[in-house]
Amino acid sequence: MLRARLLTALVAIPLLVVLIFGAPVWIWRVVVVLISTLALVEYGGLAFTSRVGPRVVGGLLGVVVILAGVSAPEPGVRLAAALSAMLAGALSYVVLARRDLDRGLADVGLITIGVLYTGLLLPHFYWLRVLPDGAAWVTFVIAIAMAGDSSGYFVGHALGRHKLIPHVSPGKTVEGAIGIIAGSLVAAALAKLVLEFLGVLSPRSWTEILTLATVMALIGQVGDLTESVMKRSFGAKESGALFPGHGGVLDRIDSLLFPVALVYYYLNV
Repeated sequence: MLRARLLTALVAIPLLVVLIFGAPVWIWRVVVVLISTLALVEYGGLAFTSRVGPRVVGGLLGVVVILAGVSAPEPGVRLAAALSAMLAGALSYVVLARRDLDRGLADVGLITIGVLYTGLLLPHFYWLRVLPDGAAWVTFVIAIAMAGDSSGYFVGHALGRHKLIPHVSPGKTVEGAIGIIAGSLVAAALAKLVLEFLGVLSPRSWTEILTLATVMALIGQVGDLTESVMKRSFGAKESGALFPGHGGVLDRIDSLLFPVALVYYYLNV
C-alpha cells in the first residue's frame, strides 16, 4: 500500500506542476472538467449502484452544472442558472418517469448532493487559477492538502491511539488529525518561501499564510470526513480504484474541495 502511494505521488506531482504552471488556461479548464466528471461518475456509482436511471439523469445534469461552472470568469449568474435547471430537471424526472414518488424524491436529494459536491466545488480550481497569482495559489492549496494527508497517514499509523470520530471513520485518530495540521503548516511555510522566491506569488505575511493553512487543514479534514460519511452510507470502502494506493477520484479530492473554495473567496473578499 505504501509503495503504491509513493509511486502514484511521484508520477502525479510533476504532472500537476507542469499542468498548473506550464499549460495554457484552457487545458487546465479541460482538466478540471475531466476530474469533475470522473468524480460525478464515481458518486453515481456509489449512490445508485445497480440503478441506471438515476445515474444517467444525475450524470447528465451534473455535466451541465460543471460546464456552466467553467464557462466564464464570472461564474455566479451562469452557475445559478445551471443549478436551477439541474434541480428542475431532477424534479421533472421524478414527475414524468417515476411512479415511486417517495423514493424518487429521495433520489433527487442524492443527485443534488452529488452535483453540488462535484459540480459546484471542483470548478473553484478553475476560478482560482484565473485570479492574479492563480497558479501559485492552486499549488498552495494542493501542496497543503497533500502534505497534510501524508503527515496524517504516517503520524496516525505510528502514534494513533485515540479515535477521532469512530462511527464515521474508524481508522482516523486524534493524533493523525494533529499530524495533518502540523504537516500543513510545514508545507505552507515551504510553499511561501519557494513561491515567493520564484516570483510567482506576491509577498504575504507569515501570520496570514500560517493562519490560512491552519483553517485549510481543519476544513480539509471536515471534507475528508464528509466523504467518509458518504461511503459508509453507501456501504463502500473506497470510491474507486483509479489511483493505486489512494482509491478513486473522490478519495483524492475530498480534502481539497472545501479549502479551494475557502482560498478563492478569501482572495476575492
